[in-house]
Amino acid sequence: MEERESQARRTVNRYMWFAMGGGLLPVPFLDVAAVSALQLRMLQVLSNQYDVPFSRDVGKKIITALLGSIVPASLTGTFGATMNALGGTAVGSAMRMVPVVGQVIGTLTMPAFSGAATYAIGRVFIQHFESGGTLLDFDPAKLREYFREQFEKGRDLASGTHAESGHGNQPSATEA
Repeated sequence: MEERESQARRTVNRYMWFAMGGGLLPVPFLDVAAVSALQLRMLQVLSNQYDVPFSRDVGKKIITALLGSIVPASLTGTFGATMNALGGTAVGSAMRMVPVVGQVIGTLTMPAFSGAATYAIGRVFIQHFESGGTLLDFDPAKLREYFREQFEKGRDLASGTHAESGHGNQPSATEA
């Protein structure tokens, strides 16, 4: 594997863990804002690694389009029964306003959802940048299925049920 791609994969893994931490923030909607900022920063770092010009506005639009492709899937149960009830990050975050039960559900679901989504965003952009793409020629519709596949892998990584590259569910010293 090329060094640049290896470095990009480490970046994605690192930001996946950061996003999971952001998903633990107990304040409704602050968790979503933190995770969104982390995802945008990850995209900026990946753009820099691939010498691709970065635009904050274009990045936000692309990330929103990609995330929009998994929220309907989570409503139909792709992310499990809890996410079926929650429907995605904003609703999961809002659930934290419900005393006790909502706080427990939000705390259990937001880190895994945030980590999985961040992982999927990063992996989609690695593939796109590796093929010579830029932010300006990114077409979310063409990569929607790959994004969903990567979301599932990210969900497994975030929940600790999948070991990528033999590192288990924790990043190695070289990934941190």
